[in-house]
Amino acid sequence: MGRFGILFLVVWCCVWCSPAGARVYSDRLDKADVRRVVTDVAAWQIEAYPRMDEKRYWKSNGDLSWENGVFLSALASWAEFDGNGEFIEWYESVCERNRYQLSGGANRIYFADDLAVALMYARLYMKRQEDCIIHPTVSRLEFIMNHPSPSGFYIDTPHAKDRWSWCDALYMAPPVFAAFANITCNPRLREFMDREYWMSYRFLFDKREKLFYRDSSYFGKRERNGEKVFWGRGNAWVVAGLSLLIPQLPDDFVSRGRYIELFKEMMSRIVTFQDGKGYWHASLLDPASYPSPETSSTGFFTFALWWGINAGLLDEDIYLPYARRGWEALVASVQPDGMLGWVQPVGADPQRVTKEMTEVYGAGAFMLAGKEIMVYLDSVKE
Repeated sequence: MGRFGILFLVVWCCVWCSPAGARVYSDRLDKADVRRVVTDVAAWQIEAYPRMDEKRYWKSNGDLSWENGVFLSALASWAEFDGNGEFIEWYESVCERNRYQLSGGANRIYFADDLAVALMYARLYMKRQEDCIIHPTVSRLEFIMNHPSPSGFYIDTPHAKDRWSWCDALYMAPPVFAAFANITCNPRLREFMDREYWMSYRFLFDKREKLFYRDSSYFGKRERNGEKVFWGRGNAWVVAGLSLLIPQLPDDFVSRGRYIELFKEMMSRIVTFQDGKGYWHASLLDPASYPSPETSSTGFFTFALWWGINAGLLDEDIYLPYARRGWEALVASVQPDGMLGWVQPVGADPQRVTKEMTEVYGAGAFMLAGKEIMVYLDSVKE
């Protein structure tokens, strides 16, 4: 067992166990209980991380894949917030062994997914203030900004993914551009992001349904019940991305109010799809065809709910019950060893899910939600 494995066993031994030896997690809104389950989920994921990466290394670019980038950026946020020294040491080691690089390189410089890991570097830079940490990301962002792709948005056309032509991209890229605009004091990065974001919005957003299509290939498709195809996690990427983006925008930024209105509009629709147990499903408009819980969408929606309440954008009296049920559902999906189950694997559309399925971005969403609950609990005690 490696050094980090020993450290995490020490952490796990501090967790309350049932007489049968299985950990039982409480969904109470109590800081100790929230910290306990988030710590276990993160610790399990770190221990499983090398095995999961080997399983799909051929397509995932190792540490720097979007799957890992979502997890690592969330881990850095949680670890620094909670002051967990073991987690901090681990994510810093990932940064250092990759020399703060992004994946993709010259042959894939525009691809939004490759930017997801940069929020981890931004978090580390805010602590260390060392230029080497941000140099690769700044170089990539400035190139994209100064040499914008002329590609279109239809997903079946050449180089379509040079643009934010699929809704997942609105999580992966805009918060990074906004964060690094602040770090570098370069408003042009923010302005570029703003133009690209609203072009994607005009292309992918269905104003009647108040939801995003995953990409143009779903424009004419229908679910089994005849409804349009709106993917749960796809829309969760968007509102979670807004929850990361809006705090990065200056109060006087010209489009800030527009992002807030989009967030509020979508969340008013999103909560109508939560089931009685607190879950969201892989297909938002046809949950009967996908009856299993789906915890990556549930995690990101729950994060967005708690963030919106904390930011004063969502009425607590209306939205707190949904936020609480979302957290209860997530905690119920954590297995005794700390693995978060019911996570839809990598995909681009609604798919069937089982309780044995997990992925790194599910744990990432769980940590983001847990952090916002901790912030909320701090605020209600003041």
